[in-house]
Amino acid sequence: MLKEEITPIDIKRIFDKYDTKIKYLERLFAQTDLYLAIPRSIVGIDSCIIDTWNYRVSKDILREMFFHSEKYLSGIKCKNDIDFLIDDWNRNNLGVIEWPFSAANFDGYVARLNRRTEFSEEDKDNILAEEVIKFRRIKDINTKRNDYIESLIVLYNKNLIPTFRHNRGLDYYINGEPFDQKVSRGVGKAFKDEFGDGYYNIAINHPELVAKSLYENQDEERFDDDPRIYVVYLDDNISSDTIKQAIIDTDFNNPIEIDFEYRHSNRNILLHRTHCYILLLHN
Repeated sequence: MLKEEITPIDIKRIFDKYDTKIKYLERLFAQTDLYLAIPRSIVGIDSCIIDTWNYRVSKDILREMFFHSEKYLSGIKCKNDIDFLIDDWNRNNLGVIEWPFSAANFDGYVARLNRRTEFSEEDKDNILAEEVIKFRRIKDINTKRNDYIESLIVLYNKNLIPTFRHNRGLDYYINGEPFDQKVSRGVGKAFKDEFGDGYYNIAINHPELVAKSLYENQDEERFDDDPRIYVVYLDDNISSDTIKQAIIDTDFNNPIEIDFEYRHSNRNILLHRTHCYILLLHN
């Protein structure tokens, strides 16, 4: 936990390069009146970061530095990109913003289209071309949304320490604890099957059930019960303003406690305990 100490693993996760570490130490020394020489070697710099770690002061310095970083500035800029891309979608009369197919089921989608005898070969080509265009555009919109979300979560929550690099498995430290941001296009088939036609309102009123279902139905190849921030799209047509308000309304000081069972490939059903935050995006 960063509130007690910082480890070499944490340093690798937080800092993106040598220069960022140097700038951090310079600011730390200036604010804490430490009169120390900054080492020049990577090993020496990392040891210095560990030895002089001060959670409260270090958190504020890292946050301030992050707000001037390329990662943050490009994420905040995505607001304009999101608004432009949605307006451009509407200008081109592409209909409702929703996924035409999943990437994993593209072969199945094409096979079903090929079986449609009421369409000519040219018609099928045109239909597929339009659906691929929609897929590409939604993929671009969601990439921008996710970068925007990451920057806004840091901006509006002073208890978060950001990471300057893109890490697999970790995006923020919340109150000193590492959290991974996971994005889901929806609540998942299992949740819909369990709650039927009323799943949408149940998800909004009971986000803890959504989180529990997502933990329970993850692929075993990537299974873990680590703390997460789940970003779940209940609707595809989500504006930048909706994203901002949802983040402001989410309490990132009180995670949801989750107990869930998971059937592992060895057929053992194990009980897991974790905690998470969930950001439900809907209109």
